[in-house]
Amino acid sequence: MILILKKVYLSVALLLSTVSIFAQEQALVQRLYEAQMSGNDSAFYEAHNAFMNHLEQQKDWQKYYRMWMNRVIYEVNNKHFYRAYTEISRIINDIRKRNLKEFLYVSNMSLGIFYNGHNLPEMGEKYFRLSLEGIDVENDPVTTFNAYLSLAQSLSFNRPAEAMACLDSLPKQMLKNPMYDSGVLGYRCIIANKLGDKEAFNRYFARYDSIRRNQKEQFNSTNLQQVMVCRYLMQNDYKSALAWCDSINVPLTATELRMNVYEQMGDWERAYRAAELKDSLSQASEREVLEEDILDMTQDIALLQAEQDKSELRRTQLVVVGIMAIIIIGMLIGILLYRHQKNKRMREQFLQLQEARRSSEAGQAIRLAFVKSMQEKLDSPISVLRNYARIFNDPNFRLKPDERAKRYNDIVVAARSIDSLMDPVLDSYAQGTSGITEKEKKICFDALRSPLLTLINTAEVILDGNGQIPHDEYMQMRSVVCREAYHVASSTHEFLLFSIYSDDFKDLKNDRIGMNEIVMSILNSYDLHTNASPLSPDRPRLLTAEFKSSVPDDVVINVSSLLQELLNCLLDNADKYATGGTVLVSCHGAADGSYTISVSNEGPVIPSEEAERIFEPFVRLSSDEHSLGIGLALAHRLATAMGYNISLDQNYTKGARFVITGIS
Repeated sequence: MILILKKVYLSVALLLSTVSIFAQEQALVQRLYEAQMSGNDSAFYEAHNAFMNHLEQQKDWQKYYRMWMNRVIYEVNNKHFYRAYTEISRIINDIRKRNLKEFLYVSNMSLGIFYNGHNLPEMGEKYFRLSLEGIDVENDPVTTFNAYLSLAQSLSFNRPAEAMACLDSLPKQMLKNPMYDSGVLGYRCIIANKLGDKEAFNRYFARYDSIRRNQKEQFNSTNLQQVMVCRYLMQNDYKSALAWCDSINVPLTATELRMNVYEQMGDWERAYRAAELKDSLSQASEREVLEEDILDMTQDIALLQAEQDKSELRRTQLVVVGIMAIIIIGMLIGILLYRHQKNKRMREQFLQLQEARRSSEAGQAIRLAFVKSMQEKLDSPISVLRNYARIFNDPNFRLKPDERAKRYNDIVVAARSIDSLMDPVLDSYAQGTSGITEKEKKICFDALRSPLLTLINTAEVILDGNGQIPHDEYMQMRSVVCREAYHVASSTHEFLLFSIYSDDFKDLKNDRIGMNEIVMSILNSYDLHTNASPLSPDRPRLLTAEFKSSVPDDVVINVSSLLQELLNCLLDNADKYATGGTVLVSCHGAADGSYTISVSNEGPVIPSEEAERIFEPFVRLSSDEHSLGIGLALAHRLATAMGYNISLDQNYTKGARFVITGIS
């Protein structure tokens, strides 16, 4: 459930104006409000820049940074995510430059809005909580109201009960305004419906409907259609609920609400069709956002390159002029002045080195933002390929011939999305501080491009067969699609993580959870390739997963989301090289009071002389292997980021066992 209360946010600009505001400022506020409501980018940017210049001249920094946050809200609401991210970076740099750290809560709120718009509520929650720590709650009710409302939005995705409790923290004086009160009541109705609390829904709806009928000019109608759908669902009046769905002019929102109505009706056929239409609309929307973000990134990169070229030319000119000046002055004045000029030149070179370092740091920040943006765009196609690999891995799964076109077309679309973004991601990593050699780049293409092309070509052959391919031949081709889809999805995901998490990255383990619970959950969510090895698809094998623990169930440890990525890397490695038997994940206590997790398989034994080298990136022990060679290197980076150690147990002789130590 995505809920952005546009009118509540838009009111921030109007509330900035006080009774004593100048006529010029009132005109600027009205101009900005009209431009924002129109949705015309050019008009909005022009009005926003004019207002920002006015506030900067007045040195009214509170209004200045709030208005800058309004720019971020506009970009997120219009799905200009790259522009929004760029504006947030500018806000942070501006606050630091002016040494106005009391306004850092603005950047945290902006990041929360950015991640909520990206359907990442956990990240949104993190930054809204950080923003509340920096807000003067008693003296700034407007900002406090928006922060708690946004936090409630983040919580409503997965923890609606906490979201409802968060709304109780809203400043009471703000709810005296009918526009704010109706917006919050509508939100409460939606959450109450999600909780199935009919009594609470009726109580909130009665107040909401009273404002709608009696105070129409001050009524916040942003979520009216969704509230009315919830109301009729509570009454099991599906006809009226669907009628309200039809009144929504946003196809994706209308389709999602219809899907909810059909599910409650028990009409699973129409619910399934609505789900397919929702996925199609979501993919179309994501493609549009991706194309626009790539265009914006391309323009920014071109501007950065132009600035770097100019800077290089200026540096060259300075060096040439400096050398000529030193020679001429040295000839005319002598050794004393020559020494003076030499010192001056050394100072200039030092300043140039500082400038070069700053440019390099800026370039790395842009590269990291670019890779993270690509990760967000690739999450959907990677998920599609993983899901199909999981389904096709089951030999008992049967797909009707008339269903093949839709399924394999989904696979081709996802694979082509990954293919279109692979080159810029590889080039971005090659230009980073660590970079990769040409040999390593060839390894990347060998491990990613070759299976990707095989996947696309095989899926297209099945599509062209139009259901007429003999069953045995089709099952062989489906096995190829399963293998390559899994390989492409897992390798692409690993490479993105490897590009983001550098050797010096440190992770905060903010969650506390039972050790056995989290490890067993990660293992249960992992799908082993039980019939054949991903490296040797023609080699039959029987493979099972098992969990053992000598740790009591009440032991709680500090963890982060990276623990799942770390264990998935080790499970991928165990799955890939196992010849059969059991993949065992076990937990044990250590003598120093910490805990260990080990992952082992039954298969080839890694030579002792390779025990350290296997954790280096792009290492493949066999020349016949076509994997990416970064799974264990990524596992080592993730373990180090969380303060753990990872090593190969050289005393284990049945296969390979990797041990994570230092967990507490």
